[in-house]
Amino acid sequence: GVSVTGFDNAKQVFVNSWIDNLGTGMMYSEGKWNQADNTIEYKGTAVDPASGKEVQVRQVMKMVDDNTQTFDMYTTRDGKEFKSMTITMKRKM
Repeated sequence: GVSVTGFDNAKQVFVNSWIDNLGTGMMYSEGKWNQADNTIEYKGTAVDPASGKEVQVRQVMKMVDDNTQTFDMYTTRDGKEFKSMTITMKRKM
């Protein structure tokens, strides 16, 4: 998958798009920086490739330390949220 993050100065929110080879659609979400726990929590929608229906998604990007970030993705189906992916990114030294 490929994720692109930016900051929308007009809305004062972070924006994120995600696309991968599982589906053919692009997910779009928006979120705000949480200084207390060094995270950006994004909320948005995507099309479920299995059903073709739009689903709610939530992503949490956490800055663990200067060299580590985690990215958790959650999907809501039938009113229940579940974690669909975790990525841990580490800077090579």
